[in-house]
Formats: sequence, C-alpha cells, structure tokens
Amino acid sequence: MSQNPSDNPNDPGMVDPALVNNPYLNAARAEPVPDLDAAAPQLRVEENQRMNRKALMFLGLLILLVLGMAWLMLGRSSKPDKPAAAPREERPYVPDTPTVARMPALPPPAEPVPMVPPLPLAEPMPMPSAGDDSTQMAAPRGPSLLARRIGDAGGLPDGMVAQSDVGMGMMPGPAGMPAGIGNDGGIQAQLKDVAQAGFLHRRDTLLQRGTYIRCVLETRVVTDHPGFTSCIVTEPVYSTTGQTLLLPRGSKVFGSYGGAMTDRVQVIWDRITTPNGVDVTMSSPGVDGLGGAGHPGDLDNHWGQKISSALLISLVADGFKYAAAEHGPREYEIGANGTIVSTPYESATARTMERMANDVLTQQLNRKPTVTINQGTVVNVYVARDVDFSAVVANLKR
Repeated sequence: MSQNPSDNPNDPGMVDPALVNNPYLNAARAEPVPDLDAAAPQLRVEENQRMNRKALMFLGLLILLVLGMAWLMLGRSSKPDKPAAAPREERPYVPDTPTVARMPALPPPAEPVPMVPPLPLAEPMPMPSAGDDSTQMAAPRGPSLLARRIGDAGGLPDGMVAQSDVGMGMMPGPAGMPAGIGNDGGIQAQLKDVAQAGFLHRRDTLLQRGTYIRCVLETRVVTDHPGFTSCIVTEPVYSTTGQTLLLPRGSKVFGSYGGAMTDRVQVIWDRITTPNGVDVTMSSPGVDGLGGAGHPGDLDNHWGQKISSALLISLVADGFKYAAAEHGPREYEIGANGTIVSTPYESATARTMERMANDVLTQQLNRKPTVTINQGTVVNVYVARDVDFSAVVANLKR
C-alpha cells in the first residue's frame, strides 16, 4: 500500500473532519466539474489540395517554348540548301588620260646689264715721321674711363686726374695693375676696411641679437586701422651664457602695427617691462614660429562687399535706364535717305547711378585687406640688437 497522501481533495480520507459540516464546501463539491473542451472547434472536413495556377501557367509556357524551338530546328533542317551565289566579276576601270594644256611660250631672254667698273682704291696714308711725335704728344686729350672712375670714387680731384692720366697713363702699375691705381688713397682705404673679430663683453648680462622672445597676445590685432598691442612673455629669457635670468616669465612687451597688404602683420615691439621693475627699450620685429617676417593671421580681402555693393548700384542704374527707355519720350530723326531713327530717352538719374557704381567699385578695390590675429595667439619677437643688462643686474643684486 502506498504511503503517499492522495492529491484528490474529494477523497474522504483527506477531508478534515471539521470541514465536513461546512455548507460552502459541500455546495462546491456537489457542482459538476465543467468541461473546458466542449466548445473547442473540431476540424473534420479535409480540404482538397490544389496546385498553384501560376505554376501551371509557367509550366505550360515553358512547354510551348520548347516545342516551338524544336519545330524551328526541324523546319530548317528539312529545307533544301540554296544554290551558292555566283561570284561577282570584277572589271578593272581605266580612266581616260586627261588633256594637258600646252604651256605658254617662254619670254625672250633679257638683255645683259653692263657691269659697272669698280671704284679706285684709296691711296695709303703716309706714316708720320719721328719729327711729328712732339706735335701729337703735345695735343691735349681728356681723361680715360679708368681715370674718371677713380676721380668719381674720391681718390683725386678733376685736375689731378687729368694730369695723372696724361703723365702716367702709359706707365704700368705694380703687380700688373694700370697706372694710378697703386697710389690711389680711396681704393687703398676700401681695401684696408676689413672687419676684425673680437670677444663678446659681459656675456653673463648680454641679451644677444637673434634671441627669440615668445609671448602670448594680450590684445586682438585688427589691421583696418593702425594701433598698439601688447603680449605677455611665457618663457624666461636668459643671457648668452645661460646663467643670468634677464627677462622672467610674465614680462610685458609693447608694440605697434599698421595696415597690412598680405596675410601677415608687421609689428614693431619697442619696449619690455619686467615684474621686478626693469624697463628695456628696443626696436625689434615680430616673426612667426620659423623666423619669417611678420605675424600670420586671418586674411579678409572683402571681395563679397566689393562685388555686392557695385552689383547693387549697377542693378539700380539698369532699372532707371530700362524705365526711361520703356516709358520715356523718344526722339526721332529723319536721315538723308528718308530713314527714321528712334532714339530712346536718356535718363540723367541712370547716368548718375552709373557714375556712383564706378566710384563705389573704385573705392572698394582700393580698400586694403584686413588681417585679424585673435587674443591669446602665441607670437615671437626677434631681438634686433644687443642689449646690455650689466647695470640693471648689478642694481638688482644689491
């Protein structure tokens, strides 16, 4: 006998004795259990499967196509072969010889031109004798090209140049040079002007020419009008030896600029002030990151304004001219042959607007381009000359 309890709640052995007299439980037990599958539909009719009509039509067309191709092939094979066409006979065609016109008779030969006798040769001039040398040497002559150049260089006055040219013009100079050059003071002075090498003095406090000062723009640069600008040094600048700090970080550089014709602005930086009170006066140009002259910026050639303003005034002038020609009075002239010429009315307003358009276009074309450098752009200053900080550094160390 199984020891597992029954899952049927209607089993008398599983009912609690306290619930036997419960009327609600007895009523629920008395009701029959509903059949949930009673209303379910039942498919009892079997549908006959039919083939797709489109498939049948496609199959029929395919069969007809195969039959037609077979009929064509059989019909061609059953026809007798056509006789081969006879080859075409080629007949050469020889054109008739063209009739050549006879050449006209040549003109009679021209009569020979009589030869002109040659001119008689000039007799050779006799060589001057030794007695005439004094006369030729006594004749004065002007200074030579070399003597004039030496005189223009400042070596000799005009009279001395002429005299030296006459007296020493034919005498050879030292080392194969012409006469007069070896004794000229101006040429010798130029040859003696030789640069001498030396040592840099006070290298510990020297800001050498060619040093780069990197700074950030404090103001916006617009080249429509000349103005002033300033920037803040971002990297400290040391002396030539690299041991002395000359321009600390935070130093302020002042400069000025003018109009620009290209996409670069020429700024001249002329003053530097440091946080510790040092004031440096210099005149140094601004350069780009690779040392090119000028600070690059955004270029605006104002082509839109130039074209739009001229086009607007031209359209207004054309409107006045069209209205005058369409609605204005006409002038009629009768020509010599009776032709009538009609001349449209010329509006003074249209001519005035046309002149205004030309003037505006000329002004806009003469307008200089605008270069803009925004605030915060990193620029470079090229130190144009040596600056000695010895006096300033000595006072700062006290």
